[in-house]
Amino acid sequence: MWLIAKMEACVVTEITWGALQMAVKSNDQRLLDRILEDQRRRLAPNQRMDDFFNYFAASTALQDLDLDIDELRDGIVDGSHDCGIDGLWVFVDDRYVSANIERHVTVRANKIELVILQAKTSPGYQETAFEKLHYHLPLLLDMDRDIKDLSESTNAKLLDRTGRFLNVLEALASSFPEVSIRVIYATRSAEQPHPNVRAKGARLARELAKIASQTKCDVEYLGAAELRALSARGAVVVSEMVFTETPMSTSLGEGYVCLVRLDEYHKFITSSNGALRLELFESNVRDYAGRTSVNTAIGETLKSSHREDFWWFNNGVTIVAEEVRIAGKKIVVRDPQIVNGLQTSHEIFNHFQNAGQHNGRSVLVRVMVPPTSGRARDVIIRATNSQTQLPPGALRATEKIQKDIEESLARDGYYYERRANYYKNLGFPLE
Repeated sequence: MWLIAKMEACVVTEITWGALQMAVKSNDQRLLDRILEDQRRRLAPNQRMDDFFNYFAASTALQDLDLDIDELRDGIVDGSHDCGIDGLWVFVDDRYVSANIERHVTVRANKIELVILQAKTSPGYQETAFEKLHYHLPLLLDMDRDIKDLSESTNAKLLDRTGRFLNVLEALASSFPEVSIRVIYATRSAEQPHPNVRAKGARLARELAKIASQTKCDVEYLGAAELRALSARGAVVVSEMVFTETPMSTSLGEGYVCLVRLDEYHKFITSSNGALRLELFESNVRDYAGRTSVNTAIGETLKSSHREDFWWFNNGVTIVAEEVRIAGKKIVVRDPQIVNGLQTSHEIFNHFQNAGQHNGRSVLVRVMVPPTSGRARDVIIRATNSQTQLPPGALRATEKIQKDIEESLARDGYYYERRANYYKNLGFPLE
């Protein structure tokens, strides 16, 4: 009797735990559906959920690559004859390759990345998704492909986007760049992929790794829980830095001044995939100036093996944020924008990309939270950028009307350089 009762108790416990797990999984799915509906109502109320899910999955999965709305939509190839592919984007050194590929192939490149998206609103992963990709992708990514033959079963947009990848791959061959392919399978699934699905995903990865020698291919599975977590991370940018000494704060307003070791600052300005976080510099009045005498001097100071600290010779970095707080040995910043110190930041990034060392040295960092009302943020940008001679018009680069002009002209194929050197650094030809 005791044994039977104990067995019954175990069964009840197991069923209860299983029901709890199912409830959590069901909750993830339900909460994701709410996020999807809220965003669709706000961003694209007239769009079908299936179509909006493609955009949502792309913007969520690719948030670290700093794509704007037009670039995200440019890569969506979903529709008739899409070969099971919902989105496809090509990147050279983490910059999106648009229709004008010439600006991406005029200089040497370190890496080429192809991102392929399969996004379905179905509540589970399906083997057939990989079966379609396994059949079509090797044909689409073959340099000897027959365009006329493929056009009978492939839509024009997909042919064009895969063509971009092949053209970039061939044009940059002499640079010997790293080539990687990232396949993202996004669904509303509350469950993890079945082993059979994973097996077919691994098979696809092995096939795509043959596209070019030493090509790396990874398959990512984004279900309800993963999409929720990623969308939450993208909604509010929270970054942190480890400081070397206790920061000084002021009684007037919220702000801190601290020393941050060079390698820790490098981590702050670098994304998880090793790219410079360009979104941190959106409020800067100018872009990276390149190999000027000042930047060369900063680079030489970073490489120097002398005992003098780096911050002795550099004005440091100014960051404005929505919120800042101290947590142990870290300074935590919400929605940071580097409004002064872009040249220094680029040189520090380049220094560590070239295997540089910190040698125990630090950079001076000021973090402040301007009032939500008023013009304090603009005044800070103007004041901190007035120490180096700039044309008066440059200080208007971050005004909303300047951004609106830039976006309006871009739609007609014109490029309005509101920040000096911005399009030059993107590789646009100078006429």
